[in-house]
Amino acid sequence: MTSTNSEELSSQYAQLVQQEDDYVNQLVTCNKLILDAMDIIARRAGVLHMDTVKQAAYHLHAMEQDLNRKLFKVRLEKSILANQMSQST
Repeated sequence: MTSTNSEELSSQYAQLVQQEDDYVNQLVTCNKLILDAMDIIARRAGVLHMDTVKQAAYHLHAMEQDLNRKLFKVRLEKSILANQMSQST
């Protein structure tokens, strides 16, 4: 393997690490929002419009699932790339 190819793999891996960190941070924020929403629902459900509350909660949950899917994809790509990198040395 040439050093250019090795450098390219290393660069791709670094980009995946950055994407992974970004998705993890987004998931942490999303989970905080979900917990805050559940707390608000628990304290104020009687005065809130339940259909709207449920819809908002479902949207947050869908966002969380989407972020988990993206994170999984990045981690899978990172694992495959790590294997390629280890075989090149």
